[in-house]
Amino acid sequence: MSGMVLRMFAFQRCPSFRVKSVVGAALICAAFHASCAPSDAPNAASNANSSNPSSSNPSSSNPSSTSPRGERPFRHVLLISVDGLRPDALEPPFLASLPSFARLLRGAHTLDARTDADITVTLPNHTGMLTGRPFDGPNGHGWKLNDDPPGRTQGGTLHALKGAYISSVFDVAHDAGLSTAMTVGKTKFWLFEQSYSSSNGALDTMPPDFGRAKIDFFTYARETDGVARVVAERLRDAFARRVGSLDFVHFAAPDAAGHAHEWILAPDSRYFAALLEVDAALGAILTAIDQTPGLAARTAIVLTTDHGGGAPAKTHTDVLSPLNFRIPLSVWEGGDGEPSDLYAAFPDRARPARDKRIARDESPQPIRNADAGNLALELLGLPPIPGSMRGLVAIPAAPSLTSAPASPDKNKAPAP
Repeated sequence: MSGMVLRMFAFQRCPSFRVKSVVGAALICAAFHASCAPSDAPNAASNANSSNPSSSNPSSSNPSSTSPRGERPFRHVLLISVDGLRPDALEPPFLASLPSFARLLRGAHTLDARTDADITVTLPNHTGMLTGRPFDGPNGHGWKLNDDPPGRTQGGTLHALKGAYISSVFDVAHDAGLSTAMTVGKTKFWLFEQSYSSSNGALDTMPPDFGRAKIDFFTYARETDGVARVVAERLRDAFARRVGSLDFVHFAAPDAAGHAHEWILAPDSRYFAALLEVDAALGAILTAIDQTPGLAARTAIVLTTDHGGGAPAKTHTDVLSPLNFRIPLSVWEGGDGEPSDLYAAFPDRARPARDKRIARDESPQPIRNADAGNLALELLGLPPIPGSMRGLVAIPAAPSLTSAPASPDKNKAPAP
């Protein structure tokens, strides 16, 4: 890191501005605070009961019947997307050089999940992850733009495009009293900060009221290790404050390498170098979990990607190519358990042939990256995202709750 400038822009909801530095790097952290995370954060009683051993035991609670305000199997969940991660990178011989990825496969996982059926680019697939919706169809989120969004007053929200409120994983977690965050490596993810800000998020109608802003902390970090540093700090802080948390984490390096140098899987390729970089960052996060007593038993990680890559060579736009639509998805529940088949946990799904594309309305459906958000909520013992899809089954959407005045908390202001 010597001589490297790490540019990080963090938008946290708290009434102050700060610039902070990190030893070993010139870290520029501009924090614009629109509402106060500590006041939003529930106390230990309104999160999972930290003194109850069952809150860290997934087998002791039935997520489908758990109250949003009740106990949860896990207190902290990371939903991690490694942009442009090809599943064959997680197979021999390459996996031997990626110990952190290998550790995250010591749990239920598959290398035969699928992207959205109709599009294999970044922002539409990440929108699917966070809303549980496909891109197209009557329940689709409809967001196709794969660039920085327009401003929120120019239609730059998911709801404006759809003409109706689109709930997200952050709605469910934040309204249940968890601390929520996005730490990302691309500026286009500002779409989600705009969509779920204090002026565009839905009302929290279930007391206590945690406000309309559904993402407490949004950070854009250009460097891979900067993403890891923010996430590790977030986890340790939430654990110390006895506040449950849900973090979406995005690593951009493999996608950038693929676009610049092709998705070449070879020990000396730029793409593989980017995977090694992300593996080291994942290792830093895992180390933070391991070295914080009690955190590993209460933390789970869902790992997936938005697409593979290589068809055409420097992109991933061919929706018919398995190089693009075949992806990994894993669920790590702490420790070093035995690998298992994620498809065994989805009796309504079927593993497709390795190179087979499955249409959006075909039955049975495969596991898709759009299942990741609901998987994260299930690990927290929370209900699925309203309006999301489970295979071919639609979860009822929540009524539109955005027309009332903004949160009654006078300290809260619209996000920038």
